[in-house]
Amino acid sequence: MTDLEPSNSDPSATAGSMASLGSPAASKPAGQLGSLLSVTTLLGMLGGLVATLFFYWVNIEASAVPVQPRHVPVAVVGPSPVAGQVEARLESGGAFNALVARSEAEAVTFVRHRRADAIVNLYTDELQTAPAASTLTPTVLERVLLSPGAPARLRTVVIVPLAAGDPQGMGLMVFLPLACVLGGLPAGVALAVLSRPRRPVSLRHAAQRTALIIVNSTLIAFGLALLADWILGYGGSQMFTIWGWATFLVTACMACAEAFVAAFGIPGVLLAAIPLLFFGGPGIPWPAPWNWQSAVFRDLGPYDAVGAASDGVRNGIFFSDADPTKDLAVLAVWTLVPLLLLLALGWQGQLKSRHQRTVLPGRSEERGARLEEGARGTSSASPAVTSSATSSTTQAHHRPAVSRPPPVLAAFLVLARATAVRLLIPAAQRVHKDRPRRNDINERLDYSGAYRARR
Repeated sequence: MTDLEPSNSDPSATAGSMASLGSPAASKPAGQLGSLLSVTTLLGMLGGLVATLFFYWVNIEASAVPVQPRHVPVAVVGPSPVAGQVEARLESGGAFNALVARSEAEAVTFVRHRRADAIVNLYTDELQTAPAASTLTPTVLERVLLSPGAPARLRTVVIVPLAAGDPQGMGLMVFLPLACVLGGLPAGVALAVLSRPRRPVSLRHAAQRTALIIVNSTLIAFGLALLADWILGYGGSQMFTIWGWATFLVTACMACAEAFVAAFGIPGVLLAAIPLLFFGGPGIPWPAPWNWQSAVFRDLGPYDAVGAASDGVRNGIFFSDADPTKDLAVLAVWTLVPLLLLLALGWQGQLKSRHQRTVLPGRSEERGARLEEGARGTSSASPAVTSSATSSTTQAHHRPAVSRPPPVLAAFLVLARATAVRLLIPAAQRVHKDRPRRNDINERLDYSGAYRARR
């Protein structure tokens, strides 16, 4: 066919192809692109960026900064001239803080109350160390006090050793708190996401979630305590100490995840993971206590739930005379604040549902008044219909109020028919007379609401 020959193409096909360019199928990729660039998607990607940068910063802050002592307390007991020389040698450079004790018993009391991490006993020429408090302090002290030119020749004696089944203390001080976090956070997120609705609808609902959090945390902590007894050898009263502190930490993690997700949705996962997992893991005071770490962890570590639980379980097992008030207070704040937030959400939901119950009857009365006005207008146009409507209304007034069955089936049939007409019949074949009248649907719904209000 040459260029001068007439074309046999169908004009309708050309028009159809041009119409297909503006069809919804052609605009579907643009809609998908708009959903990908929505505000929610962009906020989610921004949250991932923030979590990544925060995790990297926290870990390089913990590992890149040189580990060195800063005012680590050491008890010194001995004759005044030699004790003064040892005190000056320890405090040079700000690495250690010497606490002069009047007797060996007082120096031991300092260690048992966690006021000192080691003892320089010049009466017995001993460097008495407590590896349960810090495994780094004995090493650095030996390098300082046993070097040439030291004022005394000391031999190292361990007075508070670590457990035989956990010689490095990693199982108790590191893996136990991390296991509590990794058990509590997913459990709290699952409880909030899988609950329907996500937010508690009443105080009773919030109280039930709170009870479930406590029960689940107790079971998780009990399993961890059994493993610590079976593998590491922390049995007897030590197992119950681990159970108590682990229960506290798992409850705090699960409560934070549940409350933050219930209040803020998916971003609540990030709000719970940043302080408890990303910061709490590197901030654990082991093998270096907080006075060996950088300024960020030295100042904020004692106020994190993971650090407080790690310090509390160590003191409870190895230093029973130490005061646990600060660690308990920190964990109490991390536990009670999210639980109070959860109860506040339940109270808000209860007030909301109560307000809706008081507003719905008023709306039903307004709809009934509108229907009566429409009926009056119709009756003025046709007297025959007016008489029949009047007679039916009079009969309806004489019927008992409870004689009619609940209108659930009738309302369901009307709504099902309306849904079928709108969804199943094509637009080209839909006829206006086949649609159910809007007044019929409203009448059924108003009667259904009034019936439930009377019951």
